[in-house]
Amino acid sequence: SPPPPSPPPSPPSPPSTPPPSPPPSPPPFPPGPPAPPPPPPPLSPGLTGDPHLHFAHGGEADFRGEDGAVYNMLSHTNISVNGAWEMASFLLPLHWGGMKVRGSFVTDAYIVVKTASSGRTIRVEYSPNQPPTPLVHGLPGGSAATRLHAGEPAVAVEDVRISLEARKGGQGGGAEVLQVSTAGWKLEASARLIWRSTVPGKKQIDLSLAPLRDPLGPQPPTGKMVAPHGLIGQSYDGDGIAVDGKQDKYKDLWKAQGGGHEIVTQAQAEGAIEGEGDDYKMADFFGTDFKYSRFAVAEAPVRDVSKLTGVHRLARPTTGAPGSASTWKVSSGTIGDDEREGQNEPAPSR
Repeated sequence: SPPPPSPPPSPPSPPSTPPPSPPPSPPPFPPGPPAPPPPPPPLSPGLTGDPHLHFAHGGEADFRGEDGAVYNMLSHTNISVNGAWEMASFLLPLHWGGMKVRGSFVTDAYIVVKTASSGRTIRVEYSPNQPPTPLVHGLPGGSAATRLHAGEPAVAVEDVRISLEARKGGQGGGAEVLQVSTAGWKLEASARLIWRSTVPGKKQIDLSLAPLRDPLGPQPPTGKMVAPHGLIGQSYDGDGIAVDGKQDKYKDLWKAQGGGHEIVTQAQAEGAIEGEGDDYKMADFFGTDFKYSRFAVAEAPVRDVSKLTGVHRLARPTTGAPGSASTWKVSSGTIGDDEREGQNEPAPSR
């Protein structure tokens, strides 16, 4: 029999439709402006604001001082750091109802150093509310004072270096920082606006201190120990013990002072310093002599911390004798009352 007929051919397949192309990517957004750099950390804690004293090993106290008085912050072999106190008011945040604090600030710094080799005396004054400063006195080659400008090379004489740096950011929008270093110490005096000051444009100084070598080690040329002193310097006693003195607590002050619209600071670092505040007063801006002066003495012991009535607490383990690296590589300084953490506490009920 004949073969069966072949099946009719299949219709041709329709042409495949390519998948739709994805939409083109949008053009990249132009880069935004770079974020401002964070403000450099301070050299160390120390003295800030209304003035809060930050001691070596972590102790703290407040020191109101007296209007117009000059107090010694650090006294050691061939270096003396003084601060001038000024009464000044500022306002607390809105949740406090705009309450005024009648406090005080360090507004001027006066530093005296002697160079290591020749013993040349150099004086530095920093009064940011009374420009032109900083001024350096006693440089070789002339009797006139030399004014420092931010960004210029440091002034260097033997082991002493002095410079001015402008820093951005932080409370008040920035600061001008005076830096002074010797063979044994480095300090920074940062001038910034008082936050919420009742006097627009008023500036204050935060102070940071840090030793560059063991401050309890043998001091040239005698080879004997000279323990630092001053309101802050005395805390470099090598024991690793933090001592907290009297501090101003805004709520307590408000209640004790009648619950009005103003409070007045009172603390004088009681319990954290040897003697009384008046023992640290200086006769003049660049003075080096006071009850506990160490500027030109041949030998001096550390303070007797057991006689201090403040709160004692172990700040860090000590792994060597007093004065070993485990106990002296700490920093200190001051900070203003306008940065007190207690401002963020709930305001007292009226």
